[in-house]
Amino acid sequence: MKISLFYIKALVLMLIAFAIVCGIIGDIKAQSYNLSVGTNVSTYLFKNSDGVDVDFLKRGSGSRFQIGSEFLLLDTTNNYSSSSKKAIYFSQRQGLAKFLSLVHLDVQVEANQINAVGDDQNIAFSYQTNYVGLSGGLGIYSPSFKKWSVSLHSRLAGFKLIQGNQALASRYIDLTKDSQFADIQLFAGLSTQVHKKLNDRISAFLEYNRMQTFHPNQVGKPTLNFLNDTISFGIKISK
Repeated sequence: MKISLFYIKALVLMLIAFAIVCGIIGDIKAQSYNLSVGTNVSTYLFKNSDGVDVDFLKRGSGSRFQIGSEFLLLDTTNNYSSSSKKAIYFSQRQGLAKFLSLVHLDVQVEANQINAVGDDQNIAFSYQTNYVGLSGGLGIYSPSFKKWSVSLHSRLAGFKLIQGNQALASRYIDLTKDSQFADIQLFAGLSTQVHKKLNDRISAFLEYNRMQTFHPNQVGKPTLNFLNDTISFGIKISK
């Protein structure tokens, strides 16, 4: 099977960025590491210079890769095993400690394809883009029941275009020179995960993620926003 050069470059960049992130937050102990792959279904929300929504763009699909770490907001095991003021404080507030032990932070390195197709006046065109970047989330987990649990996360992300083309009739246009695509894209949204614990250290999960950019409308200028719906499958390895 032929492997696209994009996937090789994306994987290398993701591993480098992940190593840098781990170095920056090395003083915080990771609860788990995760790896997932999935599919983006992307919608281009485009308004023309008159502020009118353009309806000739259709949703496109692309790949998503993610690698990252997850951190407990409060590790009750470590806190209760010491005699620090923090440990004493939470040992006297069992309800608060239990709630905070269900709250997790995560940092991810991602590679995303955000694509679309369309036609106007019988002229077909398509957009093919590859973005890499970082995302972070704050989530709460349900208590485990028969090795199953669910979680809900609020998420923020920033992605940078590394390659992109618009196919228009018989021409290809380089999107890295178009500021609507080439500028850093800031996303916000929500995700939910269903987890199944396979053994003491390994869990599998299914994730649904909805993220969107929120570029403001500018008078006399076109505006482009991205809306991503993502389904991913992955594994988590606990320390």
